[in-house]
Amino acid sequence: MKKTLLLPLFILLPVLLAQAQYARFGAKAGGNLSSVQGSDGSSNTTNNLAGINGGLILSYEFVSRLAVQGELLYEQRGFVYDAYPISADEALADDHRLHYLMLPVMLKLQKGGLFVEGGPYLGYLIAEATKVKRLDRNTLDDSNPTVLGNYKLSMSDFERWDYGYTIGIGLEMDNGFFVSVHNTGGLTSFSKTLDQKNFGYMLSIGYLLRPPSPDEMMR
Repeated sequence: MKKTLLLPLFILLPVLLAQAQYARFGAKAGGNLSSVQGSDGSSNTTNNLAGINGGLILSYEFVSRLAVQGELLYEQRGFVYDAYPISADEALADDHRLHYLMLPVMLKLQKGGLFVEGGPYLGYLIAEATKVKRLDRNTLDDSNPTVLGNYKLSMSDFERWDYGYTIGIGLEMDNGFFVSVHNTGGLTSFSKTLDQKNFGYMLSIGYLLRPPSPDEMMR
């Protein structure tokens, strides 16, 4: 029975291996619009944070128009506190910015110039650059609310590892240049004490080395 099940695989394997198999290298860069989700990430008192992303790409097409793509990216993530209450007298304001190295691994399906891709990512926090201030809640309606001091945070307040999903759609031209839009979402909190998960959108432009021509692949 096992031999019967395995026989079609051994028959199809040479056919699959004869398909367009090649690796493509490239790079991309762009902008992020990130925010926070979770029970401690109220959308009423937090706003989106603009950031940047960029890095290297390795795409391997193992069946025609179907590829596995891995990326090593630098990403800025986080959000903006907008009078986020932490007590009866204090609220937080300003940027909550985190810097990550990201490794998404995606399955990529392409039809003509259009492609869709998605898969998991693994992130590692390399730095934090928060500029959060403590404000007097009684003065929030004033043009210049009273600043009580800085809300001090350090790397020890955050989880170093983050993981989640990424899905995207894009358009690639014949010369290898492409533009893509991705949605990413964390599945675990980046804070050690609060329920706060990364969430955001990425717009990127990039370049992948052109695939070999049919004649080159036959050689």
